[in-house]
Amino acid sequence: MYLGDNKFALTKADKLKYLDQINKFDLSLKDKLMIDVPLKLNLLIKSDTLNGVQLSLIKDLVSLYEVINDNPAIDEKVQKKILFAMNYFSDENDEIPDSIPVFGFLDDAAIVSWIISDLKGFINKKVKS
Repeated sequence: MYLGDNKFALTKADKLKYLDQINKFDLSLKDKLMIDVPLKLNLLIKSDTLNGVQLSLIKDLVSLYEVINDNPAIDEKVQKKILFAMNYFSDENDEIPDSIPVFGFLDDAAIVSWIISDLKGFINKKVKS
């Protein structure tokens, strides 16, 4: 990951590494993530110091959560991408620990934004259905 234009971006190497992790993602974690993500989102929302990155992260995670919640028979590859993003957000000690003020959610936002962008057509199609 690198910092450019005041936001984190994924490098090609990052994307390849994460695609490998997505392909190996354990779908049995779904039920746990469907509980954990809203709990962590609620804690984040209650924060006094939400910034633009965090607000976008919240909006994007809610979108991903709704897609997977409203479409239980969703394609396995799509599920893995969404659940990987949700799992990354749930991990307090990911590449940039969430406890680091201001910067802690930059990597989460980069991952979630990448997944949202990758699934844009799919998400728009599902929302219209």
